[in-house]
Amino acid sequence: MVGIGAAAVATLLASGDSAIARLDLDAATAAYRQAYRAAPHNYEAAWKLSRAIADRATLTANATDQNRLCQQAESLARAAVALNPRGAKGHVFLAVALGKRAIFVGGRTKVRLSREIRAEADQALALDPHDDLAHHVLGVWNREVVEVSGVLRFFANTFLGGIPKASLEDALGHLREAAKLRPEVIPHRVELGITLASARRYRDAEQELVRALSMPTSWVTDDHYRARARDALARIRRKS
Repeated sequence: MVGIGAAAVATLLASGDSAIARLDLDAATAAYRQAYRAAPHNYEAAWKLSRAIADRATLTANATDQNRLCQQAESLARAAVALNPRGAKGHVFLAVALGKRAIFVGGRTKVRLSREIRAEADQALALDPHDDLAHHVLGVWNREVVEVSGVLRFFANTFLGGIPKASLEDALGHLREAAKLRPEVIPHRVELGITLASARRYRDAEQELVRALSMPTSWVTDDHYRARARDALARIRRKS
């Protein structure tokens, strides 16, 4: 298929977009993969395939498969960044893929990925200050760095030059901005609710999570985030 014309590649990308809009991740991934194989120099094909594979990783229960998918998403996002360093989407989906990969590593690698996640999300925002997903990534990044275990923090500070500074206030600020930019996106509300709970603002957290659960589906991972919202809500209600 390599060498098909630009019009055919555009048709494949449009087919992927149509499939993802109707929540058919398999069909979207297949279309984006065809487009990327036909035109590996195409920036849009690279980042959209990275996004689709990252979404599949989110929905995959098996840890080995999930890690493999995260590595694929990372490779594609790096290709997108190489194709267009001035494009925000390549940077933000690289940050997303690295964030998912960080779940599977420890110690030195986790600290290295943490720095790169922050740098890629920051670069995405520098290129597009209205990228809601970059704000989302930075919000979750701040919360997770704040919650890093004392052992890992000691290791990082002693041997690796430390972990970049983070705060729950910055986490909340970025997640609120993400929700403001795209109020229909369920994951923004869920992560905001979880972060409010981390800040022990349980009433506000409950309101955000209840709101997220009442919102209509708009993306393929929404059911996954609804499950996270229900779990977080149950924990909050047990505490109160």
